[in-house]
Amino acid sequence: MEIYAAEKQAIFENGIKQADYLHIDETGARHKGNNHYLHVICNGLFSSFFIRQDKGRKTIRGILGLNDAEQFEKPIITDDAKQYLDVSLHHMLCWVHEIRHYKKMTPFLDHHKSVLNMFLNELWNFYELLTRYKEIQSEPMKIHIQQRFDSLFSTVTGYRTLDERIAMTRKKKVSLLMVLDYPKVPLHNNCAEIAVREGVIKRKISYGTRSELGRLAWENMLSIMDTCRKLEVSFYKYTQDIFSNSKSMPRLSDLSLMDRNSTKY
Repeated sequence: MEIYAAEKQAIFENGIKQADYLHIDETGARHKGNNHYLHVICNGLFSSFFIRQDKGRKTIRGILGLNDAEQFEKPIITDDAKQYLDVSLHHMLCWVHEIRHYKKMTPFLDHHKSVLNMFLNELWNFYELLTRYKEIQSEPMKIHIQQRFDSLFSTVTGYRTLDERIAMTRKKKVSLLMVLDYPKVPLHNNCAEIAVREGVIKRKISYGTRSELGRLAWENMLSIMDTCRKLEVSFYKYTQDIFSNSKSMPRLSDLSLMDRNSTKY
């Protein structure tokens, strides 16, 4: 157990140290018959999992090694869950998650359906504009995007439910447009959402953990497995290398450092 825990800790520490930004998400988990949460902190080069009884802000800070008044200095990307507020100085929201609110709307009237579809088209066009900005950043384009955001999310359609949703998005301008200052950061939190699926699948197969050793085993192996996947390393060979103590393969934590400039996030 100790050797796998050491691997997971090295992955986490080096991943945090070298990260330009982090994705964070959580999903439900079961431990000792009680509801818990499986947290993931990751980016395109590593994943670290933590099973905790709580999903509140204090728990997130504790995982990141922050005290109650301290904030993480690198950008983090999350969905709009309230527990992530004030955890980082640079909290960025997932555009895909935001757009999902609009896609879930189910208007009854044909007119409202048409209005919603037209707005969704404009919304996806704006998303494409942000995507282009990430490739060719310029100050004029940055100003144009800010003005376009203000115009788009000041729209009044007459469809009350849609207008209320538009107003809610407008209030998130700072977090949704932080990509203008950090263009390397993704527009979405898919990296974390994909990572937590590993825990969901594991939960469906074996339901949950029954002991502290079991909880740690899940955390360690999920972290090693998903990091192997991201770095294109054989999970079977790597765990065999750890168990045999041969250490003939490069450590995942070292690989993530070597590949950070060549790997696409």
